[in-house]
Amino acid sequence: MASFRNGSRGPSKVDRVQPAGSTNLRASASFKSKTSNVRRSSSSSNVRDSVDSVSGRVRVAVRLRPQNAEEMVADADFADCVELQPEFKRLKLRKNNWDSDTYEFDEVLTESASQKRVYEVVAKPVVESVLDGYNGTVMAYGQTGTGKTFTLGRLGDEDTSARGIMVRAMEDILANISRDSDSVTVSYLQLYMETIQDLLNPVNDNIAIVEDPK
Repeated sequence: MASFRNGSRGPSKVDRVQPAGSTNLRASASFKSKTSNVRRSSSSSNVRDSVDSVSGRVRVAVRLRPQNAEEMVADADFADCVELQPEFKRLKLRKNNWDSDTYEFDEVLTESASQKRVYEVVAKPVVESVLDGYNGTVMAYGQTGTGKTFTLGRLGDEDTSARGIMVRAMEDILANISRDSDSVTVSYLQLYMETIQDLLNPVNDNIAIVEDPK
């Protein structure tokens, strides 16, 4: 998962890792961050400190979902090739018993991380920046089955603790705006096979993709 704040103040299953849906909390200014924050752990602490100080940069978190029952049976004879080190904000991918790659992130969220924890770490700072008037985007990226829809769009009808980022963000926005001076508009679109569908109005199932000449 990646969060964008424009000028903010302020052999096992590798596909369980989720770092493509997105929710654009406000579309006003262009994104100007100069750095991305997925990097090898070999970076020096000075480099990391300088990256952390960049205002409005992309922040990246990785979340590992729990294995389901089918995966647990299928992986019974295999060692886990994904090792999380949340205290160091690192993820290690083992190629084999003697070789591995290590990556650092802004946040590392384990299988036991709650939806509330994910929202507070990844999205709440972006929502706060949006309320201050800045552009903000939260994006979930990963293979099919890694938990993007659960993380972003879970409604939590039966269990409120399962609510995803979109519902929690909207709750925070509505709780902090003025009904007299503020307005909120919502679009819910799906882009699939170069076709845009309006999920709030299914009649609009083939919206044209156009390019602005400017």
